[in-house]
Amino acid sequence: MDHEGSLRDLGLTKYEASAYSTLLKEGVTGAQELSRKSDIPVGKIYEVLSNLNNMGLVEFQRSRPRKYRAVKPSIALNNLYTKKEEETKNELENFKLKVSELESKFSDIAQPDHTEVQFWATSIGEDDIIKNIKNMLDEVETEILHVKPAKMSNLIRNEKHIDPNKFMPTVIDEFVKAAKKGIKIKIIFPEDVLDYLIKDRFAHIKDPHDRETIRNNIDAKALDCDYDFRLIDEYITHIPIPDPSNPDLLFGELKVYDKEYAAKLKDKFEELWRKGKKMGSTFD
Repeated sequence: MDHEGSLRDLGLTKYEASAYSTLLKEGVTGAQELSRKSDIPVGKIYEVLSNLNNMGLVEFQRSRPRKYRAVKPSIALNNLYTKKEEETKNELENFKLKVSELESKFSDIAQPDHTEVQFWATSIGEDDIIKNIKNMLDEVETEILHVKPAKMSNLIRNEKHIDPNKFMPTVIDEFVKAAKKGIKIKIIFPEDVLDYLIKDRFAHIKDPHDRETIRNNIDAKALDCDYDFRLIDEYITHIPIPDPSNPDLLFGELKVYDKEYAAKLKDKFEELWRKGKKMGSTFD
C-alpha cells in the first residue's frame, strides 16, 4: 500500500511522509541514519523531524546524538487530526474577523438604488435553489409574499418536483428566521400543504417568545390556485422554472429585479389573498 501517498493526502510533504514511514519500519533511529535510509538530504532532515515532532508524529530522545522514534500510527494520526482541527478553527476565526471588518468597510460605500433597475438571475437545480433561498434572508428588509399552486399537494404526496423533507421545509425554516427578525410574511398555500408543512415546522419551535413573534409576523391563508411565485420587498420576484421534458419537475428558478413587474404581481397576490381562507389555527 502507498502509505506515503496517503500521508501526503493528509498534508505532509514528500520528505515528512518518507521520514515517518521509514521510522515506523526502522524503529529508534538517529537523524543521520534516517537521512540515508529515507533519501532525505542531510540539510533537510532536522527540519523535517522538527515538523513531525510539532505534528505529534515523532518523538525524540535528548541524547547525543538525538534519537527519534515514530509515534504509534493510531495516536499519531489522531494528533494530526487534532492539530488540523485547531488550525482550521483558528483560520475560520481569523476569516470571520476579516469578513466583519470588510463588511464594515463596505457599509461606508454609498450604493445606487437598484430597485428601479431591471435585472435577472437564474438558479439551476435543487441545491442551487436552496442556496438562493437561504441568501434571501440576508436580502429581505420588510416583507415576503409567497403563493404556491394547488398542484403542489399532489406533487408533495407523490414526492415529485421537490423532496418534501428537504426543499419546502428549507423555505419554511427561512421564513421562520425572517419572522424572528421582524419581517412580515404572507403565505398562500393549498390547505393540506399548510397543515403538512407549516404546522409541522411550527410544532418544533418550543420557545414561547419565538412562537409569539412568528404568530405576529407570519400570516397564512389557504387557497387552490394556479399561481407560483415569491415576492421580496416589492421589487424582487422568484419564479419557479418547470422542466420542459416533465412539467411536474423543477428545473430551476428565475430571480427578477423589476419594481414594475413586482407591483403587478403584488396586485395579483392581494387579489388571491382576498379570496383565501383564513387559517386561524395555523400557528397554535
